[in-house]
Amino acid sequence: MPDRDLTALTARVRRLEDESAITRLIMSYGPAADAGLTAFAGQLWTEDGEYDWDANGTPHHGGAGVDAMLQSDGHQNLIAAGVAHFAGPLLIDVDGDAATALNYSLIMRRDGGRFYLWRVSAVRWDLVRLDTGWRVQRRTNRLLDETGAGRELFCHSLTELFAGAAGT
Repeated sequence: MPDRDLTALTARVRRLEDESAITRLIMSYGPAADAGLTAFAGQLWTEDGEYDWDANGTPHHGGAGVDAMLQSDGHQNLIAAGVAHFAGPLLIDVDGDAATALNYSLIMRRDGGRFYLWRVSAVRWDLVRLDTGWRVQRRTNRLLDETGAGRELFCHSLTELFAGAAGT
């Protein structure tokens, strides 16, 4: 096998490994949040990372901020009553030691004996590779509602990630 073919194959395998690691990281957040594993969920973020959960809210800072938010009475009451965080498939773009992922976040709540869809958000994950692996530098959530914030987040992110692609 020529060196350039081996180099290309190595790069392809690394990209696939990166996408797999990023998927595992992001997809572990919801089950950890629902299980009350607050420290586990918090350690997914960098020390200086942000969780920008609401266009009108104050972001949570770093893993400690995410941990504290998940320990709050508001979140603890939700999981005690039965809540499920569901993440849609990820659209991942890896660029060296940085990556961006987009997906939908659906939150189900329980009411009596049935579950219903409570919230649907557009989500952008900005990630960095550290010596310890991939971590969340910033997670931005915007509701898909009449404000248009979720649509704007997807529009700006897709335009940024795929500038020059057909249709953009």
